[in-house]
Amino acid sequence: MTQRNLIRVVALTIALPLGAWAQHDHSKGHQAPTKPTTTKTIKPAPKPAEGASIKITSPTKGQILKGDKVPLEYKLTKGKRGHHAHAYVDGELMGMFESERGTLNGIKPGKHVLELRVVAADHETELDASDKVEFTVK
Repeated sequence: MTQRNLIRVVALTIALPLGAWAQHDHSKGHQAPTKPTTTKTIKPAPKPAEGASIKITSPTKGQILKGDKVPLEYKLTKGKRGHHAHAYVDGELMGMFESERGTLNGIKPGKHVLELRVVAADHETELDASDKVEFTVK
């Protein structure tokens, strides 16, 4: 390699961000970089609420419940696109509710955060309409 080519390689290596060249391992030949090992998924931003809203009425803030069944009640305003609610406990999807009351089953003892999100009829499009409440199961 000539000195001029060496300077070009060094200049290119310095100019590239670390991730652009660090993932390439010459000992493995020319393979595509492996996928990241993280399990965190990136959710798309919620769509505009367009008049939809939701308010959790049960459980109430700080409520202490016994057993693994948590009664759920809420008020849903569907707006233009809202259809039903998805229930998340501690960030994990626990159910879908079309009526304004139901039960969350299998909730383990401890402090939890319940979040309800208004969802369109396609069961995937979450709108920018949600409510959260903290509760405890003993």
